[in-house]
Amino acid sequence: MNILSPSAKKRLPTAIKNLPETEQAVFVFLRLRRDEAFISRELEISLGVAHNAIKNVQDALVKSGALDLIQDPVFYPIDFSPDGNGAGGGLELESGDMPAESQIALESFYRLLEESLEKMPKNGRRLLGLWFNKEMTAKDILRFYSNLGLSAVSGKPVSGTTQEDVFYEIEKNIRKLANIVRSNSNEKEMEITPSALRSILEETGV
Repeated sequence: MNILSPSAKKRLPTAIKNLPETEQAVFVFLRLRRDEAFISRELEISLGVAHNAIKNVQDALVKSGALDLIQDPVFYPIDFSPDGNGAGGGLELESGDMPAESQIALESFYRLLEESLEKMPKNGRRLLGLWFNKEMTAKDILRFYSNLGLSAVSGKPVSGTTQEDVFYEIEKNIRKLANIVRSNSNEKEMEITPSALRSILEETGV
């Protein structure tokens, strides 16, 4: 099962790029905080295969020092003792450096992405796909739309659309998609910012 676009594969950590395709897909699900049962079901593999693939991904990330990409930060008291003789309490040290907003978005976003994109106008979905999946430049996008005889920006003629207009239209559609994701979520406290959404789309594609 291939869940990654070519552009998303390019953005995988080096340690993951060297693993088989199944492990690459597993990495994406682990990045989105999915459990073993979910991964087994979505990739249509046995729990045993899923378990081994998860271990392979974890081992590769441990060796590269990037385990925090798939694992929540671990907190220890400043006086923590492995033998249990520590006094307890004290300051807590956080491992990992994933931005909190990105972590929250990753945990909530995947299950909402497909249905939210379906509610996007067709032109908006196409534009985001060209940018995040095809990795087209603004100039490439203008040429693509011109060949179709369409404008990349609603309300502007093809000849009058600039690269700056394309950048603006992409940002506008990211904000629009973020609003749709928030409105589709059953978690009323969930907040997905456009910057967090952009980060997710850069990793997973549209």
